[in-house]
Amino acid sequence: MHFRQIGNRFNIAESTSHGIITNCLLAINDVASEIIVWPTGVAALENIEKFNSLRGLSSFPNVFGCIDGCHINTLFPWEKRTKMPKLDRNMFCNRKQVPSVVLQGIVDAEMKFIDVFAGWPGRSHDARIYRCSKIGQLILNNPLSLFPKSCHILGDGAYPLTEGLMTPYKDNGNLSLRQKNFNYKLSSTRVLIEQAFGKLICRFRKLKHMDLYKKDFCGKVITAACCLHNICISNKDTFDAAVPSQTELNLQEIRNEVISGTTKRNLICDTLTIN
Repeated sequence: MHFRQIGNRFNIAESTSHGIITNCLLAINDVASEIIVWPTGVAALENIEKFNSLRGLSSFPNVFGCIDGCHINTLFPWEKRTKMPKLDRNMFCNRKQVPSVVLQGIVDAEMKFIDVFAGWPGRSHDARIYRCSKIGQLILNNPLSLFPKSCHILGDGAYPLTEGLMTPYKDNGNLSLRQKNFNYKLSSTRVLIEQAFGKLICRFRKLKHMDLYKKDFCGKVITAACCLHNICISNKDTFDAAVPSQTELNLQEIRNEVISGTTKRNLICDTLTIN
């Protein structure tokens, strides 16, 4: 980060600028769990009701949140200084051949982040990041600990279909009218997470390109930005904007979840009204 420019702007030493910014980021991260909060009790019911009325009669039913991943461009790991940890440069090169780190976010009906998992290398697939995140493990293993049985979060086709995570039908050119209707209504609600990412990056332009060599700091910067995003929304300060390894579930558990998710998805698909 440009500690020298910040120091010049406020007439302080570069080391002082570095210390202030570092302490501020660490302080925000320490209270992140009080700002990025998973809705429970009355707040959870209000959130579900807001989703149910989001698009009127075209609203996707019983949504609790929307999930997606966002790539934040950064620099390749720097290996010229001995105090920098040795990292595989290719890990951070995403499918567009650009170095990045990933922010996995879940937002509520007001586009506030209710869970973030930030800092994974850009080469990682969204599904792997999801399964390795704490929230992903809970949704896969024990979704009833997060939301009522009839509820779910919405994701795109990159995520695994389970009872707690609804994804669209794969469009192979042979979708029925009801399946196309399902995909349309899911997409019209899931767009909230895309809008939230758009607002986040437009508000904090540094996220367009984080020139940080220290990769373990990237997640802290992104999490701090998400906290400030939530504070801004809570205070009605908004605007229009364009848009480490954990044990994974075994294959049989994943197959069982897909079966349950498919059954639930087909049931919702059959009950949705076609506009």
